[in-house]
Amino acid sequence: MKRYVGVILVLVLVCVGVFADDLRFIRDDVPNKHVVGPNGIYMMLSHYNRNISNPSVQGYECELQVFTPEFKDKIVIFPDAFVNVFIVKGDVITEIITTALTAPKVPTEGYIIVGHGRAAVGFMAEFMVGDKVTIRDYTPKFTDKEYKEFVIMPDGSEVRINGWNRARCADDIVAYNADYADRTYTNEWGFEFSVERDEIWETRAVTALDYMEIPKDGYVVSAHGSMIGQISMVYPGDFVELD
Repeated sequence: MKRYVGVILVLVLVCVGVFADDLRFIRDDVPNKHVVGPNGIYMMLSHYNRNISNPSVQGYECELQVFTPEFKDKIVIFPDAFVNVFIVKGDVITEIITTALTAPKVPTEGYIIVGHGRAAVGFMAEFMVGDKVTIRDYTPKFTDKEYKEFVIMPDGSEVRINGWNRARCADDIVAYNADYADRTYTNEWGFEFSVERDEIWETRAVTALDYMEIPKDGYVVSAHGSMIGQISMVYPGDFVELD
């Protein structure tokens, strides 16, 4: 009986680890703020003066947070998820910490930026000490009900979009618009195409290291693993639409 209970507990813990990822179709709790860096690069904040509520964060997820002196609780860090921390004073990065096990103290006249997963190793890797950063507000391009669930491919097939403006997980299809960032900052193990006015402008092949630019008035569709075949047979000039 004890062995049976032990097995059940292990399975429960495994399930918690698997389903801890934030796989919502859209994230409706984001603060609608961007971190903006050199040459206009930017990414949306997932949290502002708020800890991540998930019990764990994986390295392929994307969490970007800002903490100001007004935040008085303990800042939660997930070291296994490729953490990167900027200490910012006077809107200038004064220190970059890439091996943080605990969060540093928030400077009295500044703030810290904490990134996990792709926010850390993708977006934040573009910065250096001395770079100027700003936090800006933005108005979302879509209301919650305007995010579409399908993309109609050139051959007429309908491909389901599993989420918007969030991390791309294993065997996943995610779409990104300009609310998310200037580029997708996804890893090389996926296929992507960008769309403007229903026309495919660019594709990014599997293993390509350059990040896909997100059109200001368009979107990017990004697939990983077993889902790649559903969107990969396209070329610039093909037409697709959201539904």
